[in-house]
Amino acid sequence: MTRGRNPRDTRRSRIARGSISPHDVRRPDTVPDHAAEPDSEIVDVTVTALAAGGDGVARDDQGRVTFVARAAPGDRVRVRVVQATSSFARAEIVEILEPASTRVEPPCKHFVEGCGGCAWQHVARAEQLLAKQTIVVGALRKLEGLVVHDILDPGPPLGWRRRARFHVAGGKLGLFVLGSHRVLPIERCPQLEPELDEARALIARSTPPDGELALIRSRDGKIVVGVERGWRGAERVVGKLGIAGAVAGDRVFGESVIEVEAELVAGPWDFAQASALGNDALIATTRRVLGRGPGQLVELYAGGGNLTRGLVADGWDVIATDAAAPARTIPGVAFEVGLVQDVLVRIVAARSSRPVDAVVLDPPRSGALEALDGIIDLAPQRIVYVSCDPATLARDAARLVAAGYRAVEAWPIDLMPQTAHVEVVLQLVAK
Repeated sequence: MTRGRNPRDTRRSRIARGSISPHDVRRPDTVPDHAAEPDSEIVDVTVTALAAGGDGVARDDQGRVTFVARAAPGDRVRVRVVQATSSFARAEIVEILEPASTRVEPPCKHFVEGCGGCAWQHVARAEQLLAKQTIVVGALRKLEGLVVHDILDPGPPLGWRRRARFHVAGGKLGLFVLGSHRVLPIERCPQLEPELDEARALIARSTPPDGELALIRSRDGKIVVGVERGWRGAERVVGKLGIAGAVAGDRVFGESVIEVEAELVAGPWDFAQASALGNDALIATTRRVLGRGPGQLVELYAGGGNLTRGLVADGWDVIATDAAAPARTIPGVAFEVGLVQDVLVRIVAARSSRPVDAVVLDPPRSGALEALDGIIDLAPQRIVYVSCDPATLARDAARLVAAGYRAVEAWPIDLMPQTAHVEVVLQLVAK
């Protein structure tokens, strides 16, 4: 059973009646990879919110929006402007003049040292949840009549990550310093599942080659590591601390893939939801929002079948599609391989023999623009849209609403504590 948490005893939000705070402001993607000039502008600002990109949001004396890295809502800070345009500025903290009540001591020393792996370790957990709830409400505010439920918080605040990527430079394993491509060596990562962090530490001591390094852990404790090139130490780590395999360039030692979920296999470079408990909540919410079959269902961006198996178990006849087939065949599923827009053309052409009752889609962060025409042509009665970016979700949902659908309810889920990422399950029905 999925448990929900209400960070400030808020009631579920009906957007048509709610007010929007600056939390829905998105930070520009431009991140300079250089230090500020010595004569950069110094200003004092008060941070009022957290942006969708993770920075604090403030306004300077001229009213210009200023994004401040590692700030907490309520902080009064002195900042140095590192990037300025006519519409916004980006700044770094020089001094915390008055810390906010929402500011806490980060649990990881590397965060204090500037590690860019997390965004919000300095923000109280309840405030993180409130910020994500507000970001979702703000992004979806134009969907008239939509009800946004309280954010679900299914996992622990730390120790939840079963999949991660690191960087190796000069033989040192770590993560990029915030806003740079300089690798900060990591002694311990509290975001990782403890067993995975133990394996990471062993790998770090085993002279991995420079480049990117990927780790993934299954529910039964198997770990596979991947590096981009040959690695003399790869064979030596296999069999230790749960490491079942290593993929070093084009060589494989032990197992190359593991069963991350029941019947769902993945290797170190493959996508899988980073949190096991978060993924449970995501699957359960999607299934509950969709409802049970029977009926014809089209699943877009199906990947390895993370959602697919549950949809079949609920009695749906599933046509699933993605650019590549899953590693294992899913019984009861017709899998169409190809670009989503091309597959949809084929499904629409065959629709006369059997109409489509529902569509489920879980696209990448960029959204599903290329699929919208095909979804509209399919004319399903129900659409369940699973999104990892509220802004692209809002864009795509607006198009579906204009085509005759009604956005009914949305469920935010915090799959990735200490970060600015938030997942949303949105239900749309034909008018």
